[in-house]
Amino acid sequence: MTRVWLTLLLLPGLAGGCSDPKPAPGSPVSLAPAVKAVHALPRTVVRTVEQPGVIGAYERTAIYAKVSGFVQKWHVDIGDQVKTGATLVELTAPELVEQHLQMKAQADLDRVMVEQARKLVIVAESNVTASTETVSQTRADVNRYEADVERWDGEVKRLTGLVAERVVDQQVLDETRRQLKSSQAALQSSRVAVKNRDAQRLAAEATLEKTKVDVTVAEAKVRVSDAEERRLAALVGYLTIGAPYNGVVFARNVNSGDFVLPATGDPSQGSFSQGVSPSRATPLYVLVRSDPVLFFVGVPEADAAYVAPGAKARVRVPAVAGNEFEARVTRTSWALDSTSRTLSAQIEIPNPKGKFLPGMYAYGSVLIERPGVRAVPVSAVTQIGNQTVCYLVVDGKAVRTPVQTGVSDGAWIEVTGKLGRSTGSADGTWVAFDGTEAVVDGDLSQVSDGQPVEVDQSN
Repeated sequence: MTRVWLTLLLLPGLAGGCSDPKPAPGSPVSLAPAVKAVHALPRTVVRTVEQPGVIGAYERTAIYAKVSGFVQKWHVDIGDQVKTGATLVELTAPELVEQHLQMKAQADLDRVMVEQARKLVIVAESNVTASTETVSQTRADVNRYEADVERWDGEVKRLTGLVAERVVDQQVLDETRRQLKSSQAALQSSRVAVKNRDAQRLAAEATLEKTKVDVTVAEAKVRVSDAEERRLAALVGYLTIGAPYNGVVFARNVNSGDFVLPATGDPSQGSFSQGVSPSRATPLYVLVRSDPVLFFVGVPEADAAYVAPGAKARVRVPAVAGNEFEARVTRTSWALDSTSRTLSAQIEIPNPKGKFLPGMYAYGSVLIERPGVRAVPVSAVTQIGNQTVCYLVVDGKAVRTPVQTGVSDGAWIEVTGKLGRSTGSADGTWVAFDGTEAVVDGDLSQVSDGQPVEVDQSN
């Protein structure tokens, strides 16, 4: 009975199983994950480097005295606008003024001595000329006396024969011999005179040379005196201290009657005075040039290569209404600061009305624009170790590829090159992106090198 009931119970199931059709085969399941792919297309990447800071004067000059003296009168006080050359303070130093006057007189005397020396040259030249003529005259006398000696010597010889023949009286011969001796004595005297006159000529020429040297010396003394006079005149000029440029008086540390010293300033002022140097030298005045004013932005090392004079900038000064305005980078320090690793970018701010005061707090920003560069979303690149990489879809696989990057604006990042591959391994050649590359974008931590992937075509 039991077997019958079991048979009856199984029959419907068997009947149902025989009557149902065969199930259809299921679709194949893919094990490759779907990824989003992007392309490095040209776009403009703009990055802003912003830093707080303090507005500074274009120039700030501590003015000291060049010479010692007493303050006779000061002309300007703090806050005064001054023009270039305007008198700030007058000093008095009577001994310096008198020393200058003395040197002027000495220079005039030296010029007179030059004229005197030049006249002595003329006298010496005349003496040389006279001596030369005297030498010529004495030499002519020598020639004349030589002729006389020759003549009387011949007469003596002739008369000696005639006296022997008793044609001429002995007295005539004796007289002729006396004439010969006299001519010989005159010849000897004239020869000595030539030597004396020649020595006088040489002495006159030496005197002439000396007087010429005296002129040169006198002229040199004039130049020395003039130079010293100009030096003293310059020092006297320092008694009146003027403004080196158009600016504003920031500090005055000088009072009437103060005795001031070069390089140390006014010793009566304390260390609390404005502009006191580390060596405790107190300037008489501190002058600032307020148009334009300056603001400096420290550009990080990663962005330093893209900042140059002319780059766009903005400055925001909270203390001034309508405080944000366009500007330009006017200069850069070219080299990075070794401590902060930043490039100092200088921004000049026109300040014709003086509304921007040195010392005001401000925010400065430099815009780094990279127009027409190939860029991908920042989520398409990642850092592995010290290398920046992305994943390229190549033959259905994710290929990890080192890349070179440039400027990033937080959403997009410039890609300047990729490391070429040869037979699956890096060959060390950097090539530029051409825009055809399929770059994996998204959570790259879920992607591994060589992993099969499928590009999601839904986006």
